[in-house]
Amino acid sequence: MSSESLKQKIVAYLPGTLAIIIALWLLLPFVRIDQSDYDQSRILVYRLAFGLMILIIMLGKMGFDVFFPQGVSRKVSNVKSIIFIILGILLLVFVVYIIMQAGSLFLSSYPDTQNSYQEFPF
Repeated sequence: MSSESLKQKIVAYLPGTLAIIIALWLLLPFVRIDQSDYDQSRILVYRLAFGLMILIIMLGKMGFDVFFPQGVSRKVSNVKSIIFIILGILLLVFVVYIIMQAGSLFLSSYPDTQNSYQEFPF
């Protein structure tokens, strides 16, 4: 493999790799989030939206490359198909994890109303 073709491959994969790295950096705070992060909730919502948007766009681009290759006679590698399936499953698991974590955070911060029953004075 010549150094010129290696440079072409690096240049071809660099934008996608940078997009994935940026998306993972944006989503890093959501691995463990607690009530102390309420102060930065607006920033965290934007980070979550942009990070998920980048990952969904990259998944769609990869799906398009897998299902509709540019050359009709060109075969898509099995590795690329497996990576596409794994990336889709990981994205789905992450979204479900974030929803469960947000629900858990909401339920833990919700005031307990079982013992505070009061009758109305009228």
